[in-house]
Amino acid sequence: MGLKEWASTCLAYAEGTPLLLLRKGGVGDAGLDRPDGLFWLVPTWVHQQEQGLRPERRDLLARAETLRSLEGTLRLSLAARLMAAWGISEESVLPQLRPFHAMTDETVAKRFHYRKPGLQAWLLRVWKAPVPVDLRWNPVWDGCVSWMDLGAGHALEADAKPTADESVMLNLYERLAKVLGPASAGPFSALGE
Repeated sequence: MGLKEWASTCLAYAEGTPLLLLRKGGVGDAGLDRPDGLFWLVPTWVHQQEQGLRPERRDLLARAETLRSLEGTLRLSLAARLMAAWGISEESVLPQLRPFHAMTDETVAKRFHYRKPGLQAWLLRVWKAPVPVDLRWNPVWDGCVSWMDLGAGHALEADAKPTADESVMLNLYERLAKVLGPASAGPFSALGE
């Protein structure tokens, strides 16, 4: 499986700076599915991304060009696993999450109110593939959906290195848990306070 995510967020993860994913699901998605197991991050360059990033974080988008696939292909270089997930039902908590993502307040508010109020907040552990996996682009991956069925046989190599140390991830989880409470899903949800 592959998860479409803004290229700027993918680059931050690739560079060892995990950002909180504030998920709602694509227009074509049936609901808020949580990943179970390892999945690939698929960088996207939707036009809303430039306006949706805070000015001080727009440098991520320009540098993310290094993640772009060649025309007609899909290059997989970042694999992820959900480490912690929270459901957010109160809009009042959103300003407290600003240090943990790169989006504008307006973008976050739009996501929160899309369809019905609420968001999923995900913290991912990401690994960089030693050798990227190149696939021929499949037109079924087009459109505004979050999840892409990539087919079988695209496992992450055993020698892949995490992009952020375990201590960085644990520290980030603890900071997020102070704002959001214990995670409702993921391995870090068992840590407690």
